[in-house]
Amino acid sequence: MPRQPGKYGRRPPKNAPALRLSRLLTGTVPAHPAAADYLAVLGGGWQMLGNDRYGDCNAVTWANTRRLVTGTLATEAYPDQDQVYAFYKTQNPGFPAEDDGMDVQTGLEYLHASGGPDGARAVAFARVDHTDADQVKAAIAIFGSIWTGINVLAVNDQQFADDEPWDYSPASPVEGGHAIVTGGYGAEPGDTAGRHPRPPHSGGPLSGDEKFITWAAETSFTDAFWTHQVEESWVVVWPEHLGTREFEAGIDQVQLAADYEAITGNTLQT
Repeated sequence: MPRQPGKYGRRPPKNAPALRLSRLLTGTVPAHPAAADYLAVLGGGWQMLGNDRYGDCNAVTWANTRRLVTGTLATEAYPDQDQVYAFYKTQNPGFPAEDDGMDVQTGLEYLHASGGPDGARAVAFARVDHTDADQVKAAIAIFGSIWTGINVLAVNDQQFADDEPWDYSPASPVEGGHAIVTGGYGAEPGDTAGRHPRPPHSGGPLSGDEKFITWAAETSFTDAFWTHQVEESWVVVWPEHLGTREFEAGIDQVQLAADYEAITGNTLQT
């Protein structure tokens, strides 16, 4: 049976001042494979969490990110439906009557200032230059994923239903803004080991088939989609990242503290 696409709900980015990952990298990208799927280690089990009925995709991205971080670096803890709705209500206080989506950066600011409904507070967050393929891959290698804001095309709904990678089509209209967690890049020619068809290398900047979670499934999009339809991407420093080999090798923590103070006027608390 074809999978059914869900709802959208990412508001356009507000582009407020924020830390930038490019300034925080040590210049040493942790060793990582040419093709990686950091999502697959959890073996599926992703949940819709209301995104079939409401535009809570950004709150679902928070839940999926927390599951991925805890499942790979600690003890897996997947925020439940009530917690997802609680986070969604931070920008939709009248939910469910009010269902107007979320701004990604405003959500990240809340997670940093107040912590999420699961009790975990983001240590910091930084904007990733999604047009820089090396920076994107470095971000995924260090943090295991990036929080990504995209504009979905009408053709992508059918591609999702058919379990195919999402591709770019200039003739297809934009359906809406969407937030997802991207946790992989690259595909080997002829690779069919995943849960969806994977085309040969496109020759694009990320070597094709970027992997992400949406609507309770792992799927992917092509380099062409990434180039044209990704509008914003972020990394979040969670407490679980601190002290890991990847974080220690990849992030200049002195620069992180300095940039954090310059942006917020406060001392970074780790």
